[in-house]
Amino acid sequence: MARNMKEKKTRDKFYIITNGQETEYNYFTLLKSQKSIYDVKILYANKDPYGLIEYAKSYLMNANQVWVVFDIDNTYEEDRLMPALKLAARYGVRYAYSNLAFEVWLIMHFQECSKQMDIKSHKRILDKYLSKKKDGLSYNKNDKEILKKYFIPYYKTAINNAKVNYQSRVADHNQRYGENSQMKIWEWNSSTNVYKLIEALKLTN
Repeated sequence: MARNMKEKKTRDKFYIITNGQETEYNYFTLLKSQKSIYDVKILYANKDPYGLIEYAKSYLMNANQVWVVFDIDNTYEEDRLMPALKLAARYGVRYAYSNLAFEVWLIMHFQECSKQMDIKSHKRILDKYLSKKKDGLSYNKNDKEILKKYFIPYYKTAINNAKVNYQSRVADHNQRYGENSQMKIWEWNSSTNVYKLIEALKLTN
């Protein structure tokens, strides 16, 4: 009986490991209030995608799922992205990316976006929507209250918008290169698969 209880407890653990010390860590910590069916653990590690996956593998034996969260930004040009994706496939670590940055996922709480954008454009779009919510309000990546009030309640909208975006990219890729080829996520500016992580959490609220 004790062994069965221990195995059940292990299966209930769900790890999210991010290299975003403020926005990403705060977002997923706040999202826990929506009550996953799992025992969710949010961890921060100051590592690039490859380092995150190496770090994450140590949690695989004690978890139902282990996810890492990272931005694409310059990782492909620095030759750190492709080795990381191969390592994730080898270990069974799952990953949630945003290209260029996590702010793409945040924009999805308001609109589906697919046009090329830089970091400054992300802030302009978020500022526009937040100012509509409250006059003079602007996006601050370190502000937990903004995340809690203006983003977390709309995570289901973000899932829908990001899914439309991602599935469109996948369909285009498959038509061009075939279904068994590596998805070129580093070319997909303004895309994110964070919705897969959120769906995997099986939130009850």
